[in-house]
Amino acid sequence: MAGFPGFRSRVGPFLSGEVSMADEEEFKRLLCADCEFFTPGEDEELECGCYHILVRLLERGLITLEQLAGALE
Repeated sequence: MAGFPGFRSRVGPFLSGEVSMADEEEFKRLLCADCEFFTPGEDEELECGCYHILVRLLERGLITLEQLAGALE
C-alpha cells in the first residue's frame, strides 16, 4: 500500500523514541501531513475530528503508533 507518505516518512522517530507525542507540533505533522487541508507553517491550529479521535485513542492506549504504522503495510 502506497498511501499516507507523510505519515510513513515521519513515524520512524516516534517509533524509536527520538520524538514523543508530547512534541505537539511534530505530532500534528505526523497525523495531519496527508490531509488535504494541512499546509506546514500555515493554519497549523486547524484540527479535524479524526485528529482528535486518534489523539484520544493513542492517549488512552487503545491503539499505538506501531499499530497505525502496521495498518499501512
